[in-house]
Amino acid sequence: MSTWARSAVHAINRAEPRGVPLAVGRSLLAAAGLLTILFSSDSVLFVRTAELPDGMRCAGVRAASLWCVMGPTESGLLVSRVLAVAVLVLVLVGFSPKWTCVPHWYVSFSLAAAMDMANGGDTIAQVATMLLVPICLGDDRVSQWRPVLRPLAPSWRGSAFAAHLGLRGQLCLIYLGAVTAKLMDPLWRHGAAMNIVAHHPQYGFPASVRELLSPALNSYWFVAVLSWSVIGAQVAIALLILGRRKHRLIALVLGCGLHLGIMFLMSLMSFGMVMIALLIISFASATPLRRADQPSVATEQRSRS
Repeated sequence: MSTWARSAVHAINRAEPRGVPLAVGRSLLAAAGLLTILFSSDSVLFVRTAELPDGMRCAGVRAASLWCVMGPTESGLLVSRVLAVAVLVLVLVGFSPKWTCVPHWYVSFSLAAAMDMANGGDTIAQVATMLLVPICLGDDRVSQWRPVLRPLAPSWRGSAFAAHLGLRGQLCLIYLGAVTAKLMDPLWRHGAAMNIVAHHPQYGFPASVRELLSPALNSYWFVAVLSWSVIGAQVAIALLILGRRKHRLIALVLGCGLHLGIMFLMSLMSFGMVMIALLIISFASATPLRRADQPSVATEQRSRS
C-alpha cells in the first residue's frame, strides 16, 4: 500500500466529525431556516407573478417539495409551515440526528425549491443538509449534545469522512465563486464596491451607520482597502478550509468576522447564519474519545459480532 493510501486509510479510521462543532452547526442551520419561515409571510416567501400564479415553483423535481405537495391553499400553506417548524425545532434542540437529518434536508430542499426568490443561504443550506445525512445516519445518540462515547461504525466512517470533506469542498467553491464574481466586476477591482454596497437601497448599511462612517466612506483609500480586504479574506478562507484543523480555525475566525459584518450591516441574517454554521461544522475533526470510554478494538469487534 502506498504512503498516500495509508494516510487516507488512517484519516478515515480516525474520522469522527460528531461533537460540539457539528451540533452547533446543525442547530444554527435549523435556526436560519426557522428565521426565514417564522418571520416571513406566505406572500413574501412565494411572490405571485404572471408566470407563477401561486408563487411556487413546482415543475419537475420541485413538485416533491413540501409546499408543492401540500398545495397553495390556505390550509396547505399552514400545514407546510407547521411541519417545517416542527422538524427545524427538533434539529435545533439536537434530538436524534439519525432520525432528523433526512427531514431536515427535505425541509431545506422544499424551501429552496419552491421559493421563486430563494436567497443564497437557502440554496447552500439545501446542499449542506444533504451532505450531513451520511454523517448523521450513523449517529445513534438520542441527542447531538451528548458526548461521543463510541466511534462510528466502520460502515459509516468512510461515508462520514467523504461527506465532511465534500462539505469543506463546497465551502471552498462558494468562496472562490464569490471571489471570481468580484474580480470580474470593475467596481471591486478599482476598490469602489463597498461604497456602492453601503448605499444599496435594499441591502445597504443602516442610515445611522452610514452617517457615522460618512467621512470614511468618502475616502477612496478607506473604501478601497475595505473592498480588497473582503476579497482577500474570501481567498484565504477558500484555501484554509481545505487545510489542517489549525488552518480551518483561522478560516473560522475570518469567516465569522466577515459574515457577522454582513449580518448586521446588510441585514442578511439567514445567509450569514448558514455560512457561519458551515464554517463551524468544517472545523470538526477527529475527536478523541475519553480514554475511560474508548473501547478497545477487540471489544468493539465482539460487540458488533
